[in-house]
Amino acid sequence: MTRSINDQLDALDRLIAEGEKRYAEQVTRIEQLNENGHCAIGARGVLLNIKTNLAALRTRRARLQTMLTTS
Repeated sequence: MTRSINDQLDALDRLIAEGEKRYAEQVTRIEQLNENGHCAIGARGVLLNIKTNLAALRTRRARLQTMLTTS
């Protein structure tokens, strides 16, 4: 059974909110690592992955929103 576009949008909204929270948490981790003189290269890689995933989720959401408004 396929989910409605509205259901998919709701799910994407939840994932985006969770991703934004994780992004903010990761920024804090990087700041703490830097303040304590630790290497943050790995943490920056994780941050980039989160950012990339958020961009993909936002793109998917925008496409679904367009489908909803043009149908």
